[in-house]
Amino acid sequence: MRIDRREFMKRAGIAGVVLVGTACTPAAVPTPTPSPAASKPIAAGAASPTAVPAVAKPTLKPATVRFGSIKSTSDAGVFIANEKGYFQEQGLTLDLQLFGSGAAMLAPLTNGDLDCYGAALATGILNAMDRGIALKIVADKGTSGPGFEYAQIVLRKDLADSGQIKEVKDLKGKKIGVTSLAGSGEAAVAYLVKQAGLTIKDVELVAMAYSDMIAALANKGLDVADMTEPTLSTVISQNLAMAWPPGTRSATYGGVYQAAELVFSAQFAQNIDVARRFMVAYLKGVRDYNDAFAKGKGKSDIVNILIKNTALKDPAIYDTMKLPGLNPDGKLALAGMNMDLDYFKQGGYYTGKLSVNDIVDTQFVDYAVQQLGAYK
Repeated sequence: MRIDRREFMKRAGIAGVVLVGTACTPAAVPTPTPSPAASKPIAAGAASPTAVPAVAKPTLKPATVRFGSIKSTSDAGVFIANEKGYFQEQGLTLDLQLFGSGAAMLAPLTNGDLDCYGAALATGILNAMDRGIALKIVADKGTSGPGFEYAQIVLRKDLADSGQIKEVKDLKGKKIGVTSLAGSGEAAVAYLVKQAGLTIKDVELVAMAYSDMIAALANKGLDVADMTEPTLSTVISQNLAMAWPPGTRSATYGGVYQAAELVFSAQFAQNIDVARRFMVAYLKGVRDYNDAFAKGKGKSDIVNILIKNTALKDPAIYDTMKLPGLNPDGKLALAGMNMDLDYFKQGGYYTGKLSVNDIVDTQFVDYAVQQLGAYK
């Protein structure tokens, strides 16, 4: 079939228009499908999706620390740190284990069943170190000094009133109560009588518990007693004995007497990270104690913690008794420790060669003070 030229062009033009129109019409841009995250509005103040995330603090490895206690007031730093959550801040859980006496804690410490405890420098600790058990004395846990004379040699009240005992020289031949022979109490008595030219052989030492000393002073079975709080305040309040200025530890030891030290077991001292964290928390508790009793800051809260954790349940007693000193930077009174060690050696109670420098390790308090800053 022949198609007229004009008809052909007519058909071709129509087709061209259709083709050109199709080619020139822009393709539709597909609508993007929003992601689930993008579909949610960003809350006011929230970081944008492109913001650099904050760097998370390193997670502290959890650990449990086993601390031995006789519920002494000088354990205040530990009690406060536990109640105020300072151990928890360091990723630590405190396992507080109670004992009837300080001597009963030495064996668990040396065999690794305890991590730390507070004790006076004694021949038992020194002999354990000589046997190769690497115990470490790491910080202060109780001093007797100006404002905190919680350890004193008291004089029976009737002997003072009658004038039978006025000066240190009058102690010759008298019965003096101490908690143990060859210990820190005996050393304190020896240094006291030495001021009058006497020796320990010039007095009669009687070993007994603090609680028994109360009855012994009442029935005149003792003339003098080496005591600490709270029995110290008890005998004074009952007029059984009187605080005797020559018998204060600050006078006997030339300033400050180191009554108790914080001791770490060998295994715990080797776990440096956990031991450091423990010390940071402990010193925070000690500083709260000093704020309360040296500055009067937050005292009622601290008294409530001590009432909960010690045998002293009467709030009024904290206004009258002599509390133990706790150094807010953990520093030890090394001069007093040297005096006790010298006495043990001179008396033949300790025959080893250790010095105070050999048994003290300050790295943990140094670290804690570096983290917290010096106490002001």
